Parts: sequence; C-alpha cells; structure tokens
Amino acid sequence: MADQDGKVSGESSQSFVGFVQRVWPRYRFAQPAHLVSLIAVLIVAYFAFPGGDVQGKPSTLVSLIHLGCFATYFGAQIWVVFFAGITMFHVLPRHMFGHLQSYLFPMFFSLGVVMLSATLVTYLIHHPYDSWSRQEYIQGGILAVSLLATFFNGIYLVPASTAVMIERHKIEKEHGLGSKVSRETDLSKLDNNAKYQRINKRFSSLHGMISICSLVTLMGNALHLYYLACNLSTL
Repeated sequence: MADQDGKVSGESSQSFVGFVQRVWPRYRFAQPAHLVSLIAVLIVAYFAFPGGDVQGKPSTLVSLIHLGCFATYFGAQIWVVFFAGITMFHVLPRHMFGHLQSYLFPMFFSLGVVMLSATLVTYLIHHPYDSWSRQEYIQGGILAVSLLATFFNGIYLVPASTAVMIERHKIEKEHGLGSKVSRETDLSKLDNNAKYQRINKRFSSLHGMISICSLVTLMGNALHLYYLACNLSTL
C-alpha cells in the first residue's frame, strides 16, 4: 500500500511539473510584455497628466511609488490569504501543496519586504521625521512594524518551517501518505510515531508564528489604507 501511494505521489508531482513545462513556454513572453506595457502607460500618464507638483513638497512620482508599492503588496496579501492559499489547500495533494508553497512563500515575502520598504521610505519623504504629528508617529510605527514582521517571516520563519515540512513529508511518504488532499489524508497511523509528532509540533509552532506575523502585516496595511482614504485630498 505504501509503495502504491508513494507511486501515486510521484506521479502527481511529475504530472504537475509536466503541466508547468507544457504551459509556461506558451506564456514566456507574457510577463515581460505586461511589464513593458505597464511602465509605458505610467510614463505616458506622468507626462500627459503631470499632476499638481508644488515646490518644496514631494513630487507626483513619489506619491505614485508610495501608492503603487503599498497597493501591490496589500493586493497580493488579499489574494494569497483569501483566495489562492485556500484553493490550493483544497485542490492540490498534500505534498504537492507544501512543495508549491515552499517556492511561493519566499517570493511572496521578498515582494513584501521590497514593497513595504519603498512604502516606508516614500512615507518618510512625504512626512519628514522631525515634523511628525501624533497621527504620523502612529502611521510610521505601523509601517515599520509591518515591514519587520514581513522581514522576520521571510528571513527566518519560512525557511525554518520549510525545512521542518520536508522532514515531515519524508516520514509521511514512508507510510504511504501525502498523495491525497490534506482533508482526505488520515494521519492517525502516525499518532504513535514520536519523531513525527515532535516534528509536527515544531511545524505547527512555526506555522502559527508565520500566521501571526502575516496577520500583523495585514492589519497594519489595512490601517494604512484607512489613513490614505482619510487623506486623499492631501496626497
């Protein structure tokens, strides 16, 4: 039974890789084309509608970078948390889901670090630290905490949880598990496996910390969105 399930898991992984290899080449020019089109539209808009730049105040370009970077990561968070993650969890086999996440999460949190860094820097350009009001102190602190939480996720928690996940998957494969979606996977046969339970406890702890840091960032971004909405006339 274990060999059969292991074979199914291997076939599932191969079929997924095969799918990517078949589909990706067809779209290998799509991403550069979209990027070039996006940049071109922004350049045209910048010169066609230069905005109301005022001497002594940050330019429209700074505001564009701030809003663009913030919106990019906040939108990515909404998609990953409420749509992509749940869909993959319920559709992909358990081990395929974990393998895919081990590639997506580093990119996701790297994107977050870059976008939130740019958001914080442009915020500081808009609001120099020596002139901060109470509200601006709160907003600057929120952006800084969001950035630190995302950085901690990407630099430590995600790599650590991925390493533990690989160990957990190895034990599951030895017992013929992992080829079905998680909700259909019966892990009861590993209840008495001390090593697996220890690894599983470690993974749950790391995954919980990832979720907490992600929630902190999501709430911070939601608060900054409200702040932007309250100050649309001054952006």
